[in-house]
Amino acid sequence: MQGLVLSGTNNVFLVQGDDGARRLCSIKGKRLKDQKGLYNALAAGDRVEFLADAASADRGLISRLLPRRNLFGRFNEKGKAVQAIAANVDLVVCISSPSFPPFRPRFIDRVAVLAEAASVPLLIVLNKADLGAAQEIAARLASYEGLGYRTLPVSAATGAGMPELRRRLAGKTSVFAGQSGVGKSSILNALEPGIGRRVGAVSEKYDRGKHTTTMAELFMLGDGETRIIDTPGVRRLALRGIDPKALDAYFPELSPLAPLCEYGLSCTHTDEAGCRVVRAVVDGLILEDRFESYLRIREELLATSEHRPAEGRPRSPRSRGDGVRKTARTLRQRRGPEFHEDDDDE
Repeated sequence: MQGLVLSGTNNVFLVQGDDGARRLCSIKGKRLKDQKGLYNALAAGDRVEFLADAASADRGLISRLLPRRNLFGRFNEKGKAVQAIAANVDLVVCISSPSFPPFRPRFIDRVAVLAEAASVPLLIVLNKADLGAAQEIAARLASYEGLGYRTLPVSAATGAGMPELRRRLAGKTSVFAGQSGVGKSSILNALEPGIGRRVGAVSEKYDRGKHTTTMAELFMLGDGETRIIDTPGVRRLALRGIDPKALDAYFPELSPLAPLCEYGLSCTHTDEAGCRVVRAVVDGLILEDRFESYLRIREELLATSEHRPAEGRPRSPRSRGDGVRKTARTLRQRRGPEFHEDDDDE
Protein backbone atom coordinates (compact mmCIF):
# COMPACT_ATOMS: atom_id res chain seq x y z
CA MET A 1 0.00 0.00 0.00
CA GLN A 2 1.12 3.58 -0.62
CA GLY A 3 0.68 6.64 1.56
CA LEU A 4 1.72 10.18 2.44
CA VAL A 5 4.09 11.05 5.30
CA LEU A 6 2.44 13.68 7.52
CA SER A 7 5.12 13.93 10.22
CA GLY A 8 7.84 11.96 11.92
CA THR A 9 10.16 11.84 14.89
CA ASN A 10 12.65 9.29 16.20
CA ASN A 11 12.17 7.17 13.06
CA VAL A 12 8.43 6.77 13.68
CA PHE A 13 6.24 8.39 11.02
CA LEU A 14 2.57 9.25 10.80
CA VAL A 15 1.44 8.06 7.37
CA GLN A 16 -1.92 8.61 5.74
CA GLY A 17 -2.58 5.65 3.48
CA ASP A 18 -4.37 5.90 0.18
CA ASP A 19 -7.23 4.16 1.96
CA GLY A 20 -7.64 7.29 4.13
CA ALA A 21 -6.50 5.66 7.38
CA ARG A 22 -3.62 7.09 9.40
CA ARG A 23 -0.99 4.78 10.86
CA LEU A 24 2.17 5.10 12.92
CA CYS A 25 4.86 3.44 10.83
CA SER A 26 8.46 2.50 11.49
CA ILE A 27 11.02 1.74 8.78
CA LYS A 28 11.52 -1.86 7.73
CA GLY A 29 15.08 -2.81 8.54
CA LYS A 30 15.52 0.67 10.17
CA ARG A 31 17.14 2.07 6.99
CA LEU A 32 15.88 3.10 3.58
CA LYS A 33 17.81 2.73 0.37
CA ASP A 34 19.61 5.78 -1.11
CA GLN A 35 19.33 7.91 2.04
CA LYS A 36 23.04 8.37 2.68
CA GLY A 37 24.12 11.85 3.72
CA LEU A 38 20.75 12.84 5.18
CA TYR A 39 20.12 13.52 8.85
CA ASN A 40 16.67 11.92 8.63
CA ALA A 41 15.28 9.30 6.29
CA LEU A 42 11.88 10.83 5.50
CA ALA A 43 10.22 14.23 5.44
CA ALA A 44 6.67 15.50 5.57
CA GLY A 45 5.26 15.26 2.05
CA ASP A 46 7.15 12.09 1.10
CA ARG A 47 5.26 9.30 -0.64
CA VAL A 48 6.09 5.82 0.65
CA GLU A 49 5.14 2.19 0.28
CA PHE A 50 4.23 0.46 3.54
CA LEU A 51 2.82 -2.76 4.91
CA ALA A 52 -0.19 -2.48 7.20
CA ASP A 53 0.18 -4.33 10.48
CA ALA A 54 -2.30 -7.22 10.49
CA ALA A 55 -2.36 -7.26 14.29
CA SER A 56 -2.88 -3.51 14.79
CA ALA A 57 -5.05 -1.28 12.58
CA ASP A 58 -3.09 1.86 13.42
CA ARG A 59 0.42 0.50 12.81
CA GLY A 60 2.53 -0.19 9.73
CA LEU A 61 6.01 -0.80 8.33
CA ILE A 62 7.55 1.45 5.65
CA SER A 63 9.35 -0.57 2.98
CA ARG A 64 10.24 1.99 0.30
CA LEU A 65 10.50 5.69 -0.39
CA LEU A 66 8.89 6.63 -3.70
CA PRO A 67 10.80 9.05 -5.99
CA ARG A 68 10.74 12.68 -4.87
CA ARG A 69 10.01 15.61 -7.16
CA ASN A 70 12.11 17.84 -4.94
CA LEU A 71 13.37 18.24 -1.39
CA PHE A 72 13.42 21.31 0.82
CA GLY A 73 15.90 20.98 3.66
CA ARG A 74 18.52 22.70 5.75
CA PHE A 75 21.85 21.77 7.28
CA ASN A 76 21.54 20.31 10.76
CA GLU A 77 24.62 21.57 12.59
CA LYS A 78 24.21 19.11 15.45
CA GLY A 79 23.98 16.11 13.14
CA LYS A 80 26.44 17.51 10.57
CA ALA A 81 24.15 16.50 7.70
CA VAL A 82 21.33 17.83 5.55
CA GLN A 83 17.99 17.59 7.33
CA ALA A 84 15.06 16.84 5.04
CA ILE A 85 12.17 19.09 6.08
CA ALA A 86 9.59 18.86 3.30
CA ALA A 87 9.29 16.87 0.09
CA ASN A 88 7.33 17.20 -3.15
CA VAL A 89 6.43 20.85 -2.55
CA ASP A 90 5.00 23.32 -5.05
CA LEU A 91 5.72 26.51 -3.13
CA VAL A 92 8.13 27.73 -0.43
CA VAL A 93 6.51 30.36 1.82
CA CYS A 94 9.00 32.41 3.84
CA ILE A 95 7.11 34.13 6.65
CA SER A 96 8.60 37.24 8.22
CA SER A 97 7.38 40.12 10.38
CA PRO A 98 8.15 43.85 10.60
CA SER A 99 8.76 43.62 14.36
CA PHE A 100 8.45 41.19 17.26
CA PRO A 101 10.71 39.65 15.92
CA PRO A 102 12.25 42.27 13.61
CA PHE A 103 12.48 42.01 9.83
CA ARG A 104 15.64 40.11 8.86
CA PRO A 105 16.23 40.09 5.10
CA ARG A 106 19.38 38.00 5.28
CA PHE A 107 17.32 35.13 6.65
CA ILE A 108 14.93 35.57 3.70
CA ASP A 109 17.94 35.54 1.36
CA ARG A 110 18.98 32.16 2.75
CA VAL A 111 15.49 30.70 2.37
CA ALA A 112 15.52 32.05 -1.20
CA VAL A 113 18.75 30.13 -1.88
CA LEU A 114 17.13 26.92 -0.57
CA ALA A 115 14.07 27.52 -2.76
CA GLU A 116 16.30 28.09 -5.79
CA ALA A 117 18.21 24.89 -4.96
CA ALA A 118 14.92 22.95 -4.90
CA SER A 119 13.68 24.72 -8.08
CA VAL A 120 10.52 25.79 -6.25
CA PRO A 121 8.88 29.26 -6.41
CA LEU A 122 9.19 31.49 -3.35
CA LEU A 123 6.45 33.57 -1.73
CA ILE A 124 7.54 36.06 0.96
CA VAL A 125 4.76 36.75 3.46
CA LEU A 126 5.03 39.70 5.83
CA ASN A 127 2.84 38.76 8.79
CA LYS A 128 1.78 41.25 11.50
CA ALA A 129 1.32 43.88 8.80
CA ASP A 130 -1.16 45.57 11.16
CA LEU A 131 1.88 46.71 13.20
CA GLY A 132 3.01 48.82 10.25
CA ALA A 133 6.17 48.43 8.16
CA ALA A 134 9.00 50.95 7.88
CA GLN A 135 9.80 52.47 4.50
CA GLU A 136 13.01 50.42 4.35
CA ILE A 137 11.02 47.18 4.68
CA ALA A 138 8.58 48.20 1.95
CA ALA A 139 11.53 49.03 -0.31
CA ARG A 140 13.16 45.69 0.38
CA LEU A 141 9.97 43.78 -0.38
CA ALA A 142 9.69 45.74 -3.65
CA SER A 143 13.25 44.69 -4.50
CA TYR A 144 12.31 41.04 -3.99
CA GLU A 145 9.39 41.54 -6.38
CA GLY A 146 11.88 42.89 -8.91
CA LEU A 147 13.85 39.66 -8.64
CA GLY A 148 10.78 37.59 -9.48
CA TYR A 149 9.82 36.59 -5.95
CA ARG A 150 6.22 37.26 -4.93
CA THR A 151 5.46 39.12 -1.69
CA LEU A 152 2.27 39.51 0.35
CA PRO A 153 1.53 41.49 3.55
CA VAL A 154 -0.98 39.77 5.84
CA SER A 155 -2.18 39.82 9.42
CA ALA A 156 -3.20 36.59 11.10
CA ALA A 157 -4.59 38.72 13.95
CA THR A 158 -6.95 40.89 11.86
CA GLY A 159 -7.45 38.63 8.83
CA ALA A 160 -6.04 41.21 6.41
CA GLY A 161 -4.58 39.56 3.31
CA MET A 162 -5.65 36.07 4.36
CA PRO A 163 -8.14 35.54 1.49
CA GLU A 164 -5.38 36.36 -1.02
CA LEU A 165 -2.95 34.04 0.77
CA ARG A 166 -5.54 31.26 0.73
CA ARG A 167 -5.95 31.79 -3.03
CA ARG A 168 -2.20 31.55 -3.67
CA LEU A 169 -1.92 28.35 -1.64
CA ALA A 170 -5.01 26.67 -3.13
CA GLY A 171 -4.39 23.24 -4.60
CA LYS A 172 -0.66 23.28 -3.78
CA THR A 173 1.65 21.63 -1.28
CA SER A 174 3.41 24.53 0.44
CA VAL A 175 6.09 24.58 3.11
CA PHE A 176 6.09 27.38 5.70
CA ALA A 177 9.58 28.52 6.74
CA GLY A 178 10.50 31.32 9.10
CA GLN A 179 12.19 32.33 12.30
CA SER A 180 10.61 31.63 15.66
CA GLY A 181 7.88 34.09 16.56
CA VAL A 182 6.94 35.36 13.09
CA GLY A 183 3.53 33.65 13.27
CA LYS A 184 3.62 30.57 11.04
CA SER A 185 1.26 28.68 13.33
CA SER A 186 -0.99 31.72 13.75
CA ILE A 187 -1.37 31.98 9.98
CA LEU A 188 -2.18 28.28 9.76
CA ASN A 189 -4.83 28.67 12.49
CA ALA A 190 -6.33 31.61 10.57
CA LEU A 191 -6.37 29.65 7.30
CA GLU A 192 -8.06 26.65 8.88
CA PRO A 193 -10.00 27.56 12.05
CA GLY A 194 -10.05 24.70 14.52
CA ILE A 195 -6.71 23.25 13.46
CA GLY A 196 -5.39 24.17 16.90
CA ARG A 197 -1.70 24.89 16.30
CA ARG A 198 -0.03 26.03 19.52
CA VAL A 199 1.14 29.66 19.40
CA GLY A 200 4.01 31.06 21.45
CA ALA A 201 4.97 34.52 22.63
CA VAL A 202 7.99 36.57 21.61
CA SER A 203 10.70 37.07 24.22
CA GLU A 204 10.77 40.74 25.20
CA LYS A 205 14.33 40.43 26.49
CA TYR A 206 15.82 39.05 23.28
CA ASP A 207 13.16 40.23 20.78
CA ARG A 208 12.97 36.76 19.27
CA GLY A 209 10.44 33.97 19.20
CA LYS A 210 10.22 30.91 21.38
CA HIS A 211 9.93 27.49 19.75
CA THR A 212 6.39 26.07 19.85
CA THR A 213 6.42 23.82 16.76
CA THR A 214 8.82 20.93 17.37
CA MET A 215 8.64 19.03 14.08
CA ALA A 216 7.55 19.56 10.50
CA GLU A 217 3.94 18.49 10.05
CA LEU A 218 1.70 18.34 6.99
CA PHE A 219 -1.87 19.63 7.31
CA MET A 220 -4.66 19.23 4.77
CA LEU A 221 -7.06 22.12 4.55
CA GLY A 222 -10.81 21.68 4.31
CA ASP A 223 -10.90 21.77 0.51
CA GLY A 224 -9.04 18.44 0.46
CA GLU A 225 -6.56 19.72 -2.13
CA THR A 226 -4.45 22.30 -0.28
CA ARG A 227 -1.60 21.01 1.86
CA ILE A 228 0.62 23.04 4.16
CA ILE A 229 3.78 21.78 5.85
CA ASP A 230 4.37 23.80 9.02
CA THR A 231 7.98 23.72 10.22
CA PRO A 232 9.75 24.56 13.48
CA GLY A 233 11.09 28.09 13.71
CA VAL A 234 14.83 28.48 13.41
CA ARG A 235 17.12 31.21 14.67
CA ARG A 236 20.02 30.51 12.35
CA LEU A 237 19.78 28.92 8.91
CA ALA A 238 23.08 27.29 8.00
CA LEU A 239 23.71 26.52 4.33
CA ARG A 240 25.92 23.65 3.17
CA GLY A 241 26.40 21.45 0.14
CA ILE A 242 26.58 24.30 -2.37
CA ASP A 243 29.77 24.80 -4.37
CA PRO A 244 30.99 28.33 -3.50
CA LYS A 245 31.97 28.75 -7.16
CA ALA A 246 28.34 28.19 -8.19
CA LEU A 247 26.65 30.28 -5.49
CA ASP A 248 25.95 33.17 -7.89
CA ALA A 249 23.55 30.86 -9.78
CA TYR A 250 21.24 30.96 -6.74
CA PHE A 251 21.00 34.78 -6.84
CA PRO A 252 18.79 35.85 -9.79
CA GLU A 253 20.41 39.28 -10.05
CA LEU A 254 23.95 37.87 -10.11
CA SER A 255 23.60 34.88 -12.44
CA PRO A 256 23.08 36.82 -15.73
CA LEU A 257 26.17 38.97 -15.07
CA ALA A 258 28.56 36.25 -13.91
CA PRO A 259 29.47 35.00 -17.44
CA LEU A 260 30.33 38.59 -18.45
CA CYS A 261 33.08 38.98 -15.85
CA GLU A 262 36.67 39.15 -17.09
CA TYR A 263 37.36 35.75 -15.50
CA GLY A 264 34.02 34.36 -16.62
CA LEU A 265 32.33 31.76 -14.46
CA SER A 266 35.48 31.33 -12.36
CA CYS A 267 35.13 34.87 -10.99
CA THR A 268 34.41 34.93 -7.25
CA HIS A 269 32.93 38.47 -7.36
CA THR A 270 35.09 39.59 -4.47
CA ASP A 271 38.36 41.25 -5.48
CA GLU A 272 38.92 40.51 -9.18
CA ALA A 273 39.48 43.30 -11.67
CA GLY A 274 36.85 43.39 -14.40
CA CYS A 275 34.08 41.88 -12.26
CA ARG A 276 30.72 42.88 -13.74
CA VAL A 277 28.85 41.90 -10.58
CA VAL A 278 30.80 44.24 -8.30
CA ARG A 279 30.50 46.95 -10.97
CA ALA A 280 26.72 46.52 -10.93
CA VAL A 281 26.69 46.83 -7.13
CA VAL A 282 28.72 50.05 -7.28
CA ASP A 283 26.40 51.40 -9.98
CA GLY A 284 23.34 50.65 -7.83
CA LEU A 285 21.97 47.96 -10.15
CA ILE A 286 22.30 45.27 -7.46
CA LEU A 287 21.17 45.92 -3.90
CA GLU A 288 24.21 46.18 -1.64
CA ASP A 289 22.59 44.26 1.20
CA ARG A 290 21.73 41.36 -1.11
CA PHE A 291 25.32 41.30 -2.36
CA GLU A 292 26.56 41.24 1.21
CA SER A 293 24.30 38.23 1.81
CA TYR A 294 26.06 36.55 -1.11
CA LEU A 295 29.47 37.40 0.37
CA ARG A 296 28.57 36.09 3.82
CA ILE A 297 27.09 32.85 2.52
CA ARG A 298 30.06 32.32 0.25
CA GLU A 299 32.52 32.84 3.08
CA GLU A 300 30.55 30.39 5.22
CA LEU A 301 30.60 27.79 2.44
CA LEU A 302 34.35 28.25 1.97
CA ALA A 303 34.92 27.80 5.70
CA THR A 304 32.92 24.57 5.87
CA SER A 305 33.87 22.74 2.67
CA GLU A 306 36.89 21.84 0.59
CA HIS A 307 37.26 24.22 -2.32
CA ARG A 308 40.15 24.37 -4.78
CA PRO A 309 40.87 27.62 -6.63
CA ALA A 310 40.30 27.70 -10.38
CA GLU A 311 43.16 26.27 -12.44
CA GLY A 312 45.68 28.89 -13.57
CA ARG A 313 44.60 31.39 -10.91
CA PRO A 314 46.28 30.20 -7.69
CA ARG A 315 44.89 31.96 -4.64
CA SER A 316 45.12 30.96 -1.00
CA PRO A 317 42.00 30.64 1.12
CA ARG A 318 43.30 33.49 3.29
CA SER A 319 43.59 35.95 0.39
CA ARG A 320 40.09 35.02 -0.83
CA GLY A 321 38.67 35.61 2.64
CA ASP A 322 40.45 38.98 2.85
CA GLY A 323 38.90 39.94 -0.48
CA VAL A 324 35.43 39.07 0.77
CA ARG A 325 35.90 41.09 3.95
CA LYS A 326 37.38 44.05 2.08
CA THR A 327 34.48 44.21 -0.38
CA ALA A 328 31.88 43.74 2.36
CA ARG A 329 33.51 46.42 4.52
CA THR A 330 33.47 48.91 1.64
CA LEU A 331 29.78 48.24 1.01
CA ARG A 332 28.91 48.63 4.70
CA GLN A 333 30.60 52.04 4.72
CA ARG A 334 28.51 53.18 1.76
CA ARG A 335 25.19 51.78 3.01
CA GLY A 336 22.30 53.80 4.38
CA PRO A 337 20.01 52.77 7.28
CA GLU A 338 20.41 49.10 8.21
CA PHE A 339 17.74 46.58 9.06
CA HIS A 340 17.73 45.25 12.57
CA GLU A 341 19.62 41.98 12.50
CA ASP A 342 22.33 40.25 14.44
CA ASP A 343 25.25 39.09 12.32
CA ASP A 344 23.70 36.86 9.64
CA ASP A 345 20.30 35.79 10.83
CA GLU A 346 20.42 35.02 14.56
